[in-house]
Amino acid sequence: MKEIREVRVGIIGAGQISHRHMNIYSNIQMRARQLGFTAKVVAVAEIDLRRLKAWGERYGLDEKDMYTDFRELLKRDDIDTIDVCVHNNLHVPISIAAMKAGFDVYCEKPSAASYHDARLMIDCAKKLGRKYHVQMSSLMNLQTRTARDMIAEGKLGTPYFANLEMVTTRRRPGYDLPSFTTDFYSKRAAGHGPTIDLGVYVIGQMLYVLGLPKLKSVSGLAKQGMELDERLITNPDGFGVEDIGNGFARFENGMGFHFLTTSACNYKDYSMTYILGSKGGLEIINTDTTGGSFARPANSPSPPPFVSSGREPELRFYGDTDGQRVEIDPKCSYNMQIEQRVNPDILLYNDNQVMWLAYKLGILNDETRYNTPEIAAQQLLITDGIFLSEELGREVTVDEIKELSPALYMTEQEIGSELVKFDVSF
Repeated sequence: MKEIREVRVGIIGAGQISHRHMNIYSNIQMRARQLGFTAKVVAVAEIDLRRLKAWGERYGLDEKDMYTDFRELLKRDDIDTIDVCVHNNLHVPISIAAMKAGFDVYCEKPSAASYHDARLMIDCAKKLGRKYHVQMSSLMNLQTRTARDMIAEGKLGTPYFANLEMVTTRRRPGYDLPSFTTDFYSKRAAGHGPTIDLGVYVIGQMLYVLGLPKLKSVSGLAKQGMELDERLITNPDGFGVEDIGNGFARFENGMGFHFLTTSACNYKDYSMTYILGSKGGLEIINTDTTGGSFARPANSPSPPPFVSSGREPELRFYGDTDGQRVEIDPKCSYNMQIEQRVNPDILLYNDNQVMWLAYKLGILNDETRYNTPEIAAQQLLITDGIFLSEELGREVTVDEIKELSPALYMTEQEIGSELVKFDVSF
C-alpha cells in the first residue's frame, strides 16, 4: 500500500476564510490515498477569544492547541507549516514572523495590499530558505490551463488587448454583506477594496495565461464613489477603501490591458473578460474565485459549483477556420473531469492547498508548481499603479510604481492587554 505522508498544520486566523481552508483539508484527507499525502490541523491562533473557542469546538481541537497569541503557537516544534488566514495587512508581519520561527508558509490572498509588501515576503522566504505559497484559486482549473496553452501555442496569433470587467451593484463586505467582518472596509486592516481583493484572482489569472508580460505603465482611477449610510458603518476605523478601481496598463510587448471592478455602483451586475489576438480571441467565462471541487463540502452536488453562483469556469474561442468564422467551446468543466481520470497527477494543479502540500513535501518544486507569490506581486504592481495614478493624476511608469509602492502592513496590534509591535526585518 502506498505510504500516505501527513503535514501538520497550524492555522493563524479563525475567521470566515479559515472555514474554507478547513473544508479543503477535510476533502484532502478523504482523497489522501489518491494524493499520497494528507494534512492535519493541530493548532489554531485567533485574537478573538469567543471566535477561537467556537472554532476549536467546531473542529475538535483541545484547549491546549488554541492560542489567542499567535507567537505562542509559533513556539511549537510539532508543526510542519503555517496557514495564514488573517486580514490583508497582517499577512506581512505574521508570515514573516512564521518564516523567522522556522516555518514554511501558505498565505491567503491577496498576498499583501501593495507591491512593496508582497516583495517583503518573497525576499524573506528567499533569504531564509523557506517555502512560501499564495492562495490563487483562479489558476487551478482547466479554463486557465487551456487559455494558457492556446496562447503559448500561437492559436490567438499575437495577443494585443485584454479586457477585465467585474462589476457588482451592492457587494461591499462588512457593509452590504454583514456576514463578513468590517475589517474589509478598514483602510488599516484591508489596505484597499475590490481592486486588490478581486484583482488578485482576475488580474492574476490574466497575467498567468499571457505568460507574465513585463509591465510598462499604468493609468488609473480609484475612489469611493457611492454614498454611504453612516448608521451601517460600525468599524471604528470608518469606511476607508475604494468601491471602484479602473485602470489601463501597457506592457513592454505592446499589449494593452483594461481592468474595471466595483463593489458598489448604480448600474447592474456583470462580468466581461476577453483577450484579443491577431488570429483569434478568447472569452473567459466565470473565473473561479471559490476554489474548485476541493473547496466545496463533500456532500455537495455534482458537477461542482466552482464559483459562488454555481456556474462553472468556461472558455470560448473566436477566430477563423478555413476562411470561415467560428466559435469553439472547449468544454473545460466537462473535460476537467475526464482529465482527472486520465492523469491523476493533475489533481496537484486543481487546488491551492493541494499544490501547497505537494510543494511543501517536494512532490512539486519551484519549476513545476505555479509561482503564486510572484504572480500575486505582479498583480499588485498593476493595482498599485492604479492607486498611484489616481493620486498623481497622470499615467505612471513601472519604475515609479516600484519606487513609490507604499508599506501598508500593520506595524502593531493589540493582543490581549499587550500592544505588540511587529518586527519585519530578516
